[in-house]
Order: sequence, then structure tokens, then C-alpha cells
Amino acid sequence: MNTAIFLIILGAMLFFPLWLCKTSKETKSQEDFFLMGRRLPFLGLSLTMLATQLGGGALMGAADEAYTRGWGVLFYPLGMVLGLLILGLGFGARLRSFKLTTVPEIFEKIYQSKKLRQVAALLSILSLFFILVAQGIAAKKLFIAIGFDSFLLFILFWSVLISYTVFGGLRAVVKTDILQILFILSSFLMIACALFFGEGRSYTLSDKAPLIEGHLPWITWFLMPLLFMLIEQDMGQRCFAAKTPKTVSSAAFTAGIILLLTTLLPIYLGRRAGLMNLPLPAGGSVLIASVGSLLGPVLSSFLMAAILMAILSTADSLLCSISSNLVCDFPLFQHSESLASSRVMTLIVGLSALVMVFLFKDVVPMLMFSYELSVSVLAIPIIMGVVRKKGERKAAIASMISGALSFILFKFVTPPLPKEVLTLLFSACGFCLFFFIGEMGKNGMKQIVKAENKHSHD
Repeated sequence: MNTAIFLIILGAMLFFPLWLCKTSKETKSQEDFFLMGRRLPFLGLSLTMLATQLGGGALMGAADEAYTRGWGVLFYPLGMVLGLLILGLGFGARLRSFKLTTVPEIFEKIYQSKKLRQVAALLSILSLFFILVAQGIAAKKLFIAIGFDSFLLFILFWSVLISYTVFGGLRAVVKTDILQILFILSSFLMIACALFFGEGRSYTLSDKAPLIEGHLPWITWFLMPLLFMLIEQDMGQRCFAAKTPKTVSSAAFTAGIILLLTTLLPIYLGRRAGLMNLPLPAGGSVLIASVGSLLGPVLSSFLMAAILMAILSTADSLLCSISSNLVCDFPLFQHSESLASSRVMTLIVGLSALVMVFLFKDVVPMLMFSYELSVSVLAIPIIMGVVRKKGERKAAIASMISGALSFILFKFVTPPLPKEVLTLLFSACGFCLFFFIGEMGKNGMKQIVKAENKHSHD
């Protein structure tokens, strides 16, 4: 890697968000801070949706898995892609039509329960916070891997993230996302052209690749990202901020197609590194090592910067989403329109995540636990509420309890079928059972009232 080129790119990409802090003058209310006044247009929405999903995991994680598991790792990005396509085919437009501020607000609007809203918000906050910490840990490790052992550069990196999110809210996040995703796509295009038309073509591939034998966790890779896409606050926040429901549909569909095309490159590089039997340092990244070996220091510098921008574009979205859950879903702030409270809460969340980054080296177990728990408990009632636009409170409670108990049970018992599928099935059964009981009760009451009215007329 060329350190000078990397630092110049990083400096320019960090200066722009700080310059964007002047957008705080345009942010005059809580709705402006979290939802841009619900005026987010197609281009900005599609690019920020893409930037939110194209994080370090989608790039480095996919390449690492492809090195030893081959093209089967496509199931992971396909889950995110299909989630975006479902948003584009109408689910996102329905979310926008509710005119909500947060996804957990569905439990109050549809199921008429403030307590369920707060439970859902708590699960959302835990999931998103651990993902945010994981992004910080990934960035810190990346700085160390490229030779910056001092944490000063990482702290500067994280401080810029906190600063523009605190002052500009979603407006600053979206504008920064647009710049970052354009840089990422441009860098990937340069790398792809060099691979297929330049020096990368001169490398000979072996006939066999070092694949890990065994079952691919394709259901986890595919199903969890797909469902989390439909219930997570950061994607919901973008749907709520869109100019119109139609804007959500077209933007999500566009983002899904571009995401599919973009994730093919890191998977290809990971697979190619496996075919080359490329030796990797302990804890090293397949993506970084493969580009470094194939294309040299200049493009490696662009790739490093692109990965950091991908991490930044995911982290700022998470930070803004977590603070929106805290401010909008709990009684302490629900009736406050103070812009200062929104900024203070965003600052607290950002600093808390920074502290957690230095306290933990690996949050994957906690991240996966909260990630799967939120899907197990919240996916069915949220999806059913959005699709039907009406709901039965007892059905939502039964679904959440069934999902939570099944999730815990399958941590100790290995079922004959995939545990993710069974957990969602039990959650759906709980919802349907109490939904039909509620419908039968309502019909019974209607019959009684009808009979009484008829008797009174007689």
C-alpha cells in the first residue's frame, strides 16, 4: 500500500463531512434531524440505502468466506439484495405511508401498545449498538493492519463520524453517504478494469482451490439479513424520510440491483485468492491481500480507503438510527421536540460505542445474539402489521413470546430442522393462533350485539 496516497484520500474524505456540519443550520426540528423533513429524493435515497448495506462485513467478510467456501457465499449478499427488492416491491412504500418516525412505533400505531413499542425499541437499540461497535472494531483493526499502531488516527476517524452526525443528523449522513458510495463504486470499477484488462490477467490460477468441506450456513446467511433488512431502524428511517412512497420503491429496487453487482467483486477476489493458494498472514484480510498481490500498492491504497468509507457509511447510519430510537420511543423524550436533546443523545451513543471498541476485541457473539434475537422476536409482528395495516395486540404479544422462547430453547437444543426457520415458524404460529381467537371473539360479540338489537326491535 502507498501510505501517502492512502492518507491523502482519507484526509479528503474526512474533511468533507466536517465541512458538511454547516447543514446544522438547515436542521431546525427533531423531524429535520432524524428524517430530513421527509423530503429525501430518489437519488439520495437509493445511494444512502446502498451505502448503509455495503459495510465492512459485506466486503471483507464476503471475500474471507469465498476464499475457503467458494461462490456459495453469494447467499449472504443475496439476502440483503432480496431484502432491498422486497422493500422496492411495496413493503417500503407501505412503511412510508404510515408516516412514522421509528419502526417500533408500529407496535403503538398498529397494535395500540406503548409497552410493546418500548420492548421493540430496546431490542433494536441493542442490535444496532453492537453492530456499531463491531464497525468500530473492524476500523481499528484495519488501521493496525496497515501499519498505524497508534490509536490517534482511529480516534480522529471516529470523532469525525460523531461530529457530523451530531450536528447535521440524517441530512449530513445522507450527503456523506453519497460521496462515500461514489468513491467506493469508482474504486471498485478501477480495480475491476485492472483485473480484467490490466496486470491482474497475468496471474495463473490453479485447478483446485482449498475449500472447506461441510454444510454451508446458507439459511443464516440468506434469511437473517433479509428479515433484518425489513425490521431494522436504519432502513426504516430512510423509508420514513423519503419524499413519497413511490420514491421508496424505486430507490430500494435500484439499490438492490447495484448492491448485487458490487458484492460480486469481493467474492470474486476471495475466490481468486483461493485458486491462487495465496498465503495469508494470521488474522489478515483476503480482500486486502488479494488486491495487494494482484494489483500493487496504488490500487491497494484506494481499496483500503474504500473499505474505511464503507465502514463509515454504515456506522453513521447506525449512530443516527440508535439515537432516533432512544429519543422517539421512550417517554423521557417522546414529547420533547428539542433539537438539543437529539444531538446530546447522538453524542452519548457515539462516545459509548468508542469506549466499547477499546474494551472488546471481538463482539461477534454478542452481535449475532442480538441480531438473531431481534429477528426472532420482532420479524413476524412487524411484517404482519405492515402488510395488514391493522393488528391484534394479543397476537403480537404471543408472537414475540413464542419467538423469544424458541430462540432461547434452540440455544440449548439442536432441532432436526434449521433453528432460524423453526423459530420464525413458532413465532408465526403464536401470532396466527391469537389472531384467529381474537377474530372469533370479535365475530361472536357482533353476533351477540346483532341478536340483542333484533330482540329489542321485536
